[in-house]
Order: sequence, then structure tokens, then C-alpha cells
Amino acid sequence: MLTIKLIMKNERKEKRLGRLILVCCALLMFISVNAFAQQQITVTGNVKDEKGEPVIGANVIVKGTGTGSVSNVDGDFSLPNVPNGATLEISFIGYLNQDVKVSGTKPINIILKEDTKMLDEVVVVGYGVQRKSDMTGAVASVNTKTLENRPQANIIQSLQGAVPGLNISVTGTNAEGSSTKTRIRGENSITADNKPLIILDGIPFDGPWSEINPNDVESIEVLKDASSAAIYGARGSNGVILITSKRGEKGKVVVAYDTYVTIDNPINLPRLMNGAEFWKYKTEALRDANTTPPTESNPEPWMGSMTATELRMHEAGTDTDWLDLATRTGFKQQHNISFRGGVNKTNYFVSLNYTDVKGTAVGNQFKRYNIRFNLDQEFNSWLKFSTSTQLGRYDRSGSSASFSRAFRMNPLAEAYDEEGNIRSAAWEDSSEAFSVNPLSSLNNKSSDIRSKVITNNVIEIKLPFVPGLSYKLNTGYTYQDSSWKQYQGMDTYYGARSNGILNTDDWHSQEWILENIITYTREFGKHRIFFTGLYSAQSYEKEGNGMEGKDFPNDVMYYYQISKAATMSGSSSYTKQNHISQMARLNYSYDSRYLLTLTARRDGYSAFGNQSKFGIFPSMAIGWNISNEHFFQASPLAKVVSNLKYRLSWGKNGNEAVGAYTTLPELSTFNYLKDDHTPSYGFYPSKLASPSLGWETTQSVNTGIDFQLWSGRIQGSFDMYWSKTSDLLLNRSIPTINGTGNITENIGETQNRGLELQITSNNITKKDFEWSTTFNLSHYKTKIVNVGLYDADGKPMDDVGSRWFIGEPISVNYDYRFIGIWQITDPANPNGQQDPNYRYSIPGYMKYHDKDGVNDITPADKEIIGSTIPKVTMGMMNTFRYKNVSLSFFLNAQLGQTANNWLYDVSHNSYRQNRLMVDFWTPENPTNKYPKNSLDTSVNPMGAGFYEKTDFLRVQDITLGYRIPQRWLKKISLNRLEVYMNIKNLATWTSWTGLDPEFISDQQSTPQVRSFTFGLKLDL
Repeated sequence: MLTIKLIMKNERKEKRLGRLILVCCALLMFISVNAFAQQQITVTGNVKDEKGEPVIGANVIVKGTGTGSVSNVDGDFSLPNVPNGATLEISFIGYLNQDVKVSGTKPINIILKEDTKMLDEVVVVGYGVQRKSDMTGAVASVNTKTLENRPQANIIQSLQGAVPGLNISVTGTNAEGSSTKTRIRGENSITADNKPLIILDGIPFDGPWSEINPNDVESIEVLKDASSAAIYGARGSNGVILITSKRGEKGKVVVAYDTYVTIDNPINLPRLMNGAEFWKYKTEALRDANTTPPTESNPEPWMGSMTATELRMHEAGTDTDWLDLATRTGFKQQHNISFRGGVNKTNYFVSLNYTDVKGTAVGNQFKRYNIRFNLDQEFNSWLKFSTSTQLGRYDRSGSSASFSRAFRMNPLAEAYDEEGNIRSAAWEDSSEAFSVNPLSSLNNKSSDIRSKVITNNVIEIKLPFVPGLSYKLNTGYTYQDSSWKQYQGMDTYYGARSNGILNTDDWHSQEWILENIITYTREFGKHRIFFTGLYSAQSYEKEGNGMEGKDFPNDVMYYYQISKAATMSGSSSYTKQNHISQMARLNYSYDSRYLLTLTARRDGYSAFGNQSKFGIFPSMAIGWNISNEHFFQASPLAKVVSNLKYRLSWGKNGNEAVGAYTTLPELSTFNYLKDDHTPSYGFYPSKLASPSLGWETTQSVNTGIDFQLWSGRIQGSFDMYWSKTSDLLLNRSIPTINGTGNITENIGETQNRGLELQITSNNITKKDFEWSTTFNLSHYKTKIVNVGLYDADGKPMDDVGSRWFIGEPISVNYDYRFIGIWQITDPANPNGQQDPNYRYSIPGYMKYHDKDGVNDITPADKEIIGSTIPKVTMGMMNTFRYKNVSLSFFLNAQLGQTANNWLYDVSHNSYRQNRLMVDFWTPENPTNKYPKNSLDTSVNPMGAGFYEKTDFLRVQDITLGYRIPQRWLKKISLNRLEVYMNIKNLATWTSWTGLDPEFISDQQSTPQVRSFTFGLKLDL
């Protein structure tokens, strides 16, 4: 027994010893392997492409470290002190990244494969998507980085200058940023609307840009030529902007939070007269115009025209800076949170947005509440359902100060009474045009709330019995409800005169669209076919009711007391219009070299006459991927030009651009007294029927090239186009015996031509430093061919009264040209006519160009003084990245536009309103810039304007960002944390002396702003 125990004990000791030996051996093996792995070696190698050509400048990085090198002109590289067993990451623009594990000192030969994703990128083209390499039309895509680098509450302002051919003019500054004008390739129509068609997630969008949340946008495409826009037929003649919102992606749920605050400061305020300057300016003019002889008791009879308020403020040495009172420091804040993910066959994207803007005009504000829900559900391999739904509430309540009055208001007038209340009348002027306090509107009680639902729901069926054939039912519905109320109480100018005024305007609209879409795609051999067929119906309906009440007992219930009004009146409106369309499009590609697109669309619009409700709009386009040709690939040029495509397109598009019931006759009421003296009314024809009124039609040709150099290091496109618009919707004069003096007809023609260029250059692409530049330029020129007027020989005539001139742009300045000031040349007659040939040659008066060379200035001397449309627009974005720091700046420029600077106007209504501080002419100051100080407009007898070039170069956006390193974020379970600062309108170089070179349509609007934005982006 004892022997057995001893044997067992020895066996246990041997097992323990065996285990110890095994552990030691394993440890020795690990140490030896680790020592081998940590051996530092020099790695050499060569990088080539699939054609065997060396890749110059390829990045070779030791993965997980900052150690790296760049391949030389022969593609060779060398990396010292690399741990044996490490992994190298090789990358170059236009090629797929490649990882190679180091094993010994043997040279590594690397073959980089071309990244075809860049060429085969899918682009939204309307009613589907298409490979970028197969596109034949002029389509520009907007990088969503553009929106991130230029944060704005209004998405359209972020696109300014970013796309060649897309001209966005900011015409004013309000809280929601809606004072803009958007045009694609200029203006073809003289009187009809020239704005582009907006498609949001497949359905038309006709609301303010501010109602779209920029954070929801995934991609933006601009369809510019007739071939691309022809799929939208009669609604695409002015181009199309396609906006696609974000969708869910399978994988981990991504929670993103984006917030920023913006401080806006008014800039470029004109130098108006202060109180002392206005007093001097007014009293001198009154004295010079005085005809009452001075007496001992009244030595200055002209002072009788000064009011009590003016006298009081002058004696006190005070004045009022109305622009300062009407402006403030603006403030924006935005909060956006989104959830994006997918599981199994369900993808989703949900976002919530809150935006609160207080504009730089006192009282101007805007709030946006948006909820978006996008869902993609695959039920099986052949059935899919998608929805894109946006719910919005938009609050534009409040009344802002009147800038048109603030620019003109007398600086010797008072804004507040002794108790600090806003005065309804700022001074004692008998006319409301000059006396109403610019701040009086701040006492209005105003509510402006709009609610909106936009939903797009799609059922897609892939028909299993025919591979490549699918059917899509696309349904869209938009509902809007708007409620506007305003009460002007006893503390307002107009309310005090009517014992309170209440106005309400309530309306709602609904729009639905139903599209049946069939698509067929097939690839066989070298052939690829993509066919789209469409049958669409659309309807829009709007109903509104308004009320006005006056004379209320008090202001207590403000706009909730319509029943208490002593007098009431009401109005109502109703509009309905329908569309019906059919469309077919065929895309064909042979061997990815030869491309063909054929499109035809037939549109019907209820607003047109019975004889012309339908129009057919065809188009065709061809493309040639030259870089895919064997002869090109074998040529030395292929080493430089990695992609080259030529495009040519032709097509017709329509412009409906008329409202409902335009073609129908109208009757207007005429009030009269009957024989018994009781009131009655009758009807008379005020508009004649136009049963043949139809579409404006634009026919255009586009030719262009797309190119890439050095495998995408430089890429771009160049386009030229020519278009002709006929059957313009213009008014023709007719005898008034018909009850009206004109009738709308399809007459007239315009032409347009232009060019566009966009180039993107990846200047430097290293691991720690990147620099890229995008430059775009566009130029177009529109001219009038005829406006339906002809002379006795049948040649087209100008319509001078409408300022439409054959061979000239659609919109021009037509006026007498101001060339200086008449000076004293006859000392014997210093206040009289200096030149007997010109009756207005009075010293200090404006001098005009004698165009026809005939003595004196007559209407025949009027001339065209430039175009009101810019000839050239340019934009350039530079983006830098150093490790986790990014910097971008955007330059915007415009050339070739001329505008009348209203601020120099000499008509100031007998010095009852303020004006720009100018250098007046005097005998002692014989300037040629501005006429003498005069009580009336006699110094500008022909009423000429002061025209200036609006050319400008603007540093529009600068964005500096920092992304927290990933290794730090892991500790707090974050995927991304980025902070940034953005400055807008940092500097502008221009010769324009008005409010802003873009604000030419209104020089009395809210001033331009300089914005400072501080933001944060966070992903969980």
C-alpha cells in the first residue's frame, strides 16, 4: 500500500514538472518569435499601375504609425527601420488602397488597381440613377462637404458660387435667408418665371428654401441642359435641382448631433447725413430757394419751413441714427439630432431639427421645427417599400422695423416720446409717406404660422419573370396650412387713425402627384440598356379666406376680436390646376465607349387654352468615352489623361409659367347708383379669352467634355451651350373698345449662349497634409430676337416703352448717361445757361451725353447703360487638412453687371427725408461727381440715374475645424467629435458704393451681414 502511494506521488511530481517544462518552452518560443518580429529592417519596393507604368508620389505608410515614404519618378520607395512583420498601407488618388505585410528584406512589388468607383459613381438623374460614366447630359453634383463647410440656416445660400451655371443672387438679408434669386444658365423668358424646378425626394417642391433642413440632404444634382431636364418636360425649361435626403444604412446605429450658434453683425451701411449735416443741407437749400424778403422781425423767413421737432433737436444738439435703431446684432442657433441605421431588410433615417433665428432687423425672426422620417423596407427579393416624410412648422411671427423708412427718415425726428414709448409719427409732417416712425411697426401684434407635410411613398416591384424589369408606384402628397394675423393698435400710426385695424389671412393647399414608372435594365455582351417609362398625374389646389376689421373699442384682445369691429370686409380665393404627363427615356451604352440617350415627354397643363393644352418635348444626347478606346489607351496621352469623355445634346423644353385661369375671360365689377339712388353694381369684360395660349418653348444645344488627369489628381468639365426660346408669353396691345388694352399671346423670341468650366485639383495628398482646390466659372449672354413688333418692312422693332431692344439682353438700363456737372464757363452769367445749344447747361446741373450729336438733350439721347444681369460669375474653394485640423475658404466673384444706385437720387421731396452724404457741387468746389444742393429735382432735369458697376470679389466663407483624435474618443465611447468656426463675408472688394453689390433690386433693404459661427458635430 505504501509502495502504491509513493508511486502515485512521484507521478504527480513528474506531471507538475512536465507542465513547468512546457510553460518554459512556450515562453522561450514567444520570446524568440517576438525578438524576430521586432527586428528592424529596411524595406524597399516598387509601385506600378495595372498597365505597368510607375506610380509617382504614392504614399507608403507603416500602418498604425506616422512613418512613411513617397514613391519616386520610377515608382521606387525605401523605408528604413521597419519592424519585420509590420503592415504597409499604399495609397494614391484614383487607385484602391492596398495593404502588404512585411516579411524579410526581399523587395516588394506592388500593383495598384484603378478605383473605378470614381467613374462608376451613381448620380441621381430624375426617375432613377445612372452611372456617372454613362451620363450624356450636363449634370453637376454638389459635394455635401460644401454644405458642411458653409453652414447656413438656408440651404440655397450654401450653394452660392458652388456650381457653374447655377447663379444665386442674395438680394437682401432677412432672418430665414429667403431674399435670393436662383437661376440656371440665366434667363430665357422676358415676362414668365425663370426659376428652376425643385425636386425633393422625387416630388416637386415649391416652398421657400428655408423650409428644407440642410442636415437632411445627402446629395444635390443640377440638371442644366435640355437633354438632362427633358424628363421633366414643360417644367424643366429653366433647369432642375434634384435634392435627395439621407437614407439609412445597414450596420450599427449612428446617432449624430450637430449644433451651432451664429452672431450676425450688419455691415456696409451707407453714410447717411447726421442731424447737423441735414440741418445745414436743408437750411442752405431753403435759403437759396427763398422768395420772401428778410425783415428785421423775420431775418430768416426760410426757417418757417422747419418743424418744431427739428428746431428742438437742433437746439439740443441731438439727432437720431435711424439705421442704428432699426438694426441689432443678429443671433442664430440650430440643434439637429439624427438616427441612422439598418437591420436585416429595414433601413431608416430619422432627424429632428430646431432652428431659431433673430435677424439683424429689429423684430425680424424665424423659427423652424422639422422632423424627417425615411424608411426603406424590403419584404422579399422582388418587393420594396420606401417613404420619405417631412413634417415642418415654420414661425415667422412679429413685425420688423421698416428699413425703407429708416433710410429716408429725417435725422432731426424723434423715435421715442418722453416716457420711452415708440412714437407713431416721428415728426410733424402732413404726409404719412414721411412722418411714420420706422419703428412704429414694432408695436404691431403679428402671428405668422405655417405647418407643412411633405410625404413621398414608393412601392417598387421587380418583376421576376423578366430579369431587369421593374415597376415603381411613386406617390407624393404635400399639405400646407397657413395662418397670418396682424393687429395694429392705438399705439401704431395707422391703428390710431382707425381705432385699430385687424387683418387675417388663412389658407391651406394640397398637392398630390401619382407616377407610374417602368424601368428595364439589361446588360448583354458589350451592350447596356436602361429604359424608363412614365405616366404621371398631378393636381394642386389652394383655398384662402381673409378678413379686415376696423374701429375697435380697445386693444385688449388684439387679433382675437374680429366680431367687435365696427366695420368688416372679407375676401376669398380658390385656385386649382392639373398636370398630366407621359415620358419615355432610353439610355444605351456600347462597350462603355459609345453612349446614347433619347427622351420624349408629353405634358398637359390645365391653365392653357383648349387648343394648346398639350405639348411634346423631345431630346437626344450622345457621349463618347474616348479614354476607353484601345487607340487612346495605347497612346502616350493615356499616361496623363486617365479619363476623357465628350458629350453632345439637343432638346426642347417648355415653360408653363402662367397661373390658373390665365386663358379664360374675366369680368370686373363696376359700382353705380340706380335711378332710385340705391347702390348696385354691374360687370364689364376686363380680360379677353386666349384659347390658343400655350407653352414657351426653349430649344437648346449643349456640347461638353469631362476629363481627369493623372488618375484623378485633376478633374473637371467644360460645357458650351446655345438656346433659343420662342412663343414668349407677352402682352400685345389691342384697342380698349374690347374692355382691356392688351391680351397675352405667344409672340417673341430670345436667344442665349454661354460656357461653363469647373476644375478640381488635389494639389497635395499626403498622410498628414492634404490640399484641394475647386474652381468654377460661368458666362452667358441672353439677347432679344423679337417681341412681336415689326416695321413696315417686316423687320423686328424695339419695344422702347418696355425697355426691350432687339439684339440686347432681356434686362438693361435705358437712360440718359450722366457724364459730369456743368461748370461756370461764362463768368458774366454764373447762374445762367452756359451753352446756348443746351437749355439745361446751368452751373451745378447734371450734364448728359449727347448721343445723337444734335443740340440739346432729347429722348433720342437715351442709351443702354449696361445689363442688369452679370456676364461672369466665379467661385473658388480651397480646402486644407493637416492631421486633425481642417481649413477651407471660399471666394465668390461677379463681373459685368451695371445698376442704378438709388442712394444718389436727387429727389428728396423738399428735404423731408434723409439722404446719402455726398460731395455737393459749389462754385468753390467745382466737382464733377454730384450736382449742387437744390430744393427740388431741377439739377437733374432729365431724371437720369447714377449707374455703377457692381463687380465684386468676396471672401465669402472661411471655416476652421478640429476633429478630436479617435484614440481619445474611444475612452468616452464616441465615434466623432468635431468643433469648427466659420466666418462669412469677411471682406468684399468692389467699386459699388451702395448697400451691397448684390442688393441692387432694393437699396433700402436690411443691410448685408458678417457672420461668426461656432459649431459642434458629434457622432455616437
